[in-house]
Amino acid sequence: MFKERIDELKALITEYDDAYYGHSHSIVSDTDYDALMSELANLEKIYPEYATSDSPTQRVGSDLTKSFPKIRHASPMLSIENTYSEEDVSDWVDRVSKSLPGEDVRFLGELKIDGAACSLIYEDGRLIRAVTRGNGIVGDEITANIRTIKTVPLAVPRKKPFEVRGEVYMTFGDFETLNAGLIESGQKPMQNPRNTVSGTLKLLDPKEAARRSLSFAAYFLLADDRRGSLYDNMKLLTELGFCVVNHSGLLAGVDGILAFCKEWEAARHTLPFPVDGVVVKADSFDQQERLGTTAKSPRWVIACKYPAEKATTVVEGVDANVGRTGVVTPVARLQPVFLAGTTIRNATLHNYDEIERLGLRIGDTVEIEKGGEIIPKVIRVDLEKRPLDSVPFDPPRECPSCGSPLSRLEGEVALRCLSSSCPAQIFAVIEFFVSRSAMDVRGMGPSVIKQLLDNGFVKDAADLYDLTNEKLLSLERFAEKSAANIIAALEESKTKPLDRLISGLGIRMIGAAAARDLADFVADLSELYDTPAEEVEKIDGFGSVMAQSVRLFFDREENRALTERLRAAGLNLKGNRGRPVNTGGKFAGKTFVLTGALEKYTRETASEIIMREGGRVSSSVSKKTDYVLAGAEAGSKLARAESLGVRVIGEGEFEAMI
Repeated sequence: MFKERIDELKALITEYDDAYYGHSHSIVSDTDYDALMSELANLEKIYPEYATSDSPTQRVGSDLTKSFPKIRHASPMLSIENTYSEEDVSDWVDRVSKSLPGEDVRFLGELKIDGAACSLIYEDGRLIRAVTRGNGIVGDEITANIRTIKTVPLAVPRKKPFEVRGEVYMTFGDFETLNAGLIESGQKPMQNPRNTVSGTLKLLDPKEAARRSLSFAAYFLLADDRRGSLYDNMKLLTELGFCVVNHSGLLAGVDGILAFCKEWEAARHTLPFPVDGVVVKADSFDQQERLGTTAKSPRWVIACKYPAEKATTVVEGVDANVGRTGVVTPVARLQPVFLAGTTIRNATLHNYDEIERLGLRIGDTVEIEKGGEIIPKVIRVDLEKRPLDSVPFDPPRECPSCGSPLSRLEGEVALRCLSSSCPAQIFAVIEFFVSRSAMDVRGMGPSVIKQLLDNGFVKDAADLYDLTNEKLLSLERFAEKSAANIIAALEESKTKPLDRLISGLGIRMIGAAAARDLADFVADLSELYDTPAEEVEKIDGFGSVMAQSVRLFFDREENRALTERLRAAGLNLKGNRGRPVNTGGKFAGKTFVLTGALEKYTRETASEIIMREGGRVSSSVSKKTDYVLAGAEAGSKLARAESLGVRVIGEGEFEAMI
């Protein structure tokens, strides 16, 4: 009964994945899809004997690997000769024709996706191994990472062994989403999708690879019984459930090849992924074998590369955009210019160090390029055209949204606004403040917060405690009960321990565990107003950057004023220093670090149990750590524990201890 349901769920989800990721067609709602996936995961957990490697649940990337085994390719993955001119294409066709005198040679044109080549090996209908191109002879096994790609079939309707070669790539949308997150967190953005793909495939944690949403398109099949031509095997790969690269029909001679190349030179800009050229191959496998290879590349294939498109324009200004975490990102405002199919008015500059590296000034004539990125970037300043009255660019010293002084944390390239009352950040600040991991104000969802901001009822977290039934009832779709529930939840939040409040303040780099450490460090939050960073750094698990972040936050007068308003509203600002410690508990004197996803407990619940039993929960692993409680997808903390010889326990052992 349960095996049949598991098989049914696997088939349904695979069908939905194929429709959505293979054909851009959604045949089921996200809610229904998630429910099916959750049901399958739960059944496989209860009945592990029915869980198989081809299950859709295996795409989440839960296996952490420490190295990549080297695998020798069954057939070398040779490089391809590149050309940038019509003359070179014509010469190549002539060489092929002369090598096959009197024969009718047909060609297949394929779009050259700008990603990373990969080999997939299937046996008995299942993906068993994935290998990078490497040096063409030997590659790295990256099966765990490839399993996270939803356009890679984990199971196919074919029992005989075969190998598929193709390109792993990242869409422009996924690349933009990834970079936006990196910039918001103060990190350096990725340069282009291709390099991002290469780096992602070599990540040691497949869970992180899964978050980056890679895609795969097949272009070659190796099998004893494959069909006689590339074109026919593209059809076979599609029948087996693979997405294949965009390709032509059969092409005859130079004119047909060049027409295909020219057709896509402009049309490629309508595609959601990077294409840097066209690959042309002799279609017949028999002719390919007789044409043979050189020491470096096959004679039966050539790559016609498109040059990266560039344009010249003038920088009219540099705008500062404030993100939700306070990171200020510079954007060049340009004289409109047409590039790669669109009119460009802005170009990212990533951070202010990049402006300094380019030597850019307002009024400069610059060269911009899309070259594999959806967001154009400035690549060069034409100094010969620089206006005589131009002046060096000075990064802003104050937040363009609220006027607060900007800061740069140690180890970061980003300028950041640390004011908790910055309008550009206030929505995200309040949303986090009321979240379950902070003050846990039930009923205060995003739509409610937006209405409160739009009506001027709330400008910072302290204003939440001035809300009344009358104010809430004036909002759209609010009834007496919902208003009363929010008021009650706000009152209950006043009793939360200090670590919840510290966490809710959103201090950069201070998560739940670090907030508990700070609450243990002080008798009252006000002590942090003047504590030197050097003293904060002495807290076990804190480093200089974390200590500096605390210091910068409380150096702001508006942040200290906010916490005092919260005190006046009745919130608890008392810390744990000097309070009696449970010396008779099971974990008395023991320090724990939590990492990964626990099944039966939230992090908060597990931490409360540990502290109730006299233990301490720290944010980072050190020699003073007694136990690391590790759940699924445990990351760097687990590796750190293993390197220091700290005892690692699972959830079962933790339960036995309590």
